[in-house]
Amino acid sequence: MSLEGLTFQVGALKVTVHQGPLIEGEDFWDANWLDVAAEVDLPGQAWVHVTGPFLMTSELGGFLTELRRMNETLTGTADLHPLEPNLGMHLECGSTGEILTRIELTPDPLTQTHTFELQLDQTYLPGIIRQLETILERFPVRGRPD
Repeated sequence: MSLEGLTFQVGALKVTVHQGPLIEGEDFWDANWLDVAAEVDLPGQAWVHVTGPFLMTSELGGFLTELRRMNETLTGTADLHPLEPNLGMHLECGSTGEILTRIELTPDPLTQTHTFELQLDQTYLPGIIRQLETILERFPVRGRPD
């Protein structure tokens, strides 16, 4: 099965799924980890690249729910804060449609911190939502966190 097109992008952050769940079955805590690559590339300023199984389908699902709500109301926040500390993201919709975006990305959370603050606008939301929907259609959340 091709994983082509299984990418979502938020401003300068690009996250690509390289492999679906690493463990078969329906155990929530084992069967929802994705092997991904995430990078922020700001030419001439900074480049941070992280790979590994540090993102769960359920975390993407929660982020998608918050983004949909933000897109409908053009207010509020959306957060992606996975269990693994390699990636974090906070989006906040301002009163004129701007979206203040804070991205934290690091290959080694014990020795490095990389924080990026970007400004987007609400026109980015539908594309991000579609990209996340495509990933979650291919790799739906399995099991339940009991």
